Amino acid sequence: MSSGVYTVVSGAVAQEIRLASIANNLANAQTPGYKASKPIFEAVLSNAVIDSENPNTYVAVYDAHVDFSNAPLIQSGSELDLAVVGDGFFVIDTPKGPMYTRNGQFTIDSEKHLVTMSGDRVRGDGGPITVDGRQIIIENDGSVFVDGQMSGKITVVDFENKSYLKPAGKGYFMNSEPTNGEIEASNYSVKQGAYEASNVEVMKEMVEMIATVRAYESYTKLQQADTNMTAKLLEVGRF
Repeated sequence: MSSGVYTVVSGAVAQEIRLASIANNLANAQTPGYKASKPIFEAVLSNAVIDSENPNTYVAVYDAHVDFSNAPLIQSGSELDLAVVGDGFFVIDTPKGPMYTRNGQFTIDSEKHLVTMSGDRVRGDGGPITVDGRQIIIENDGSVFVDGQMSGKITVVDFENKSYLKPAGKGYFMNSEPTNGEIEASNYSVKQGAYEASNVEVMKEMVEMIATVRAYESYTKLQQADTNMTAKLLEVGRF
């Protein structure tokens, strides 16, 4: 494969990856607490031909950028719907370890613990939050009162470097860098009766999708043109 074709093909693949990311964002435009993301690409020099006179350069996925900007709040009126206003994440204890989320649509499991819709426990400062009563009041600092008695305090944490937080499914994020430890959230409040919406901007994603489709079409046309030229050169070479 020629150097030019190698670059063009990798460029087309990059656009396919970008389209998949846009499609995922659009599919989660109504998912509570969802944060839009997009792939980050870089130009890479192939190690196999690094000493060649015509080295191949291709496009590769470098990382994924997550937009952690806050989204509007949806007023639900449910006493178990919570939103972090400001900076911070709810901590969710899962079989795979702690996860972090902005999705505050919670419920109560059979053991009367506050859990996510997936059944994972919401962490409190002293462990799981027990919610066994009729009246549930959650203060701005996350303190939980059940029938007038304090039952616990919902843990809210933040990170100095959010770029290490990677999507882990179910609206969760996992911390991919051990040195990027949890820090105590300070610039936040917990709002009861509301949850954070998705921060996907549908119109922006649609515009980017159109631009990406056009870029993909351009790459495929270049690839076809190179293929046709190669075929003609081979045909001429037979004479």
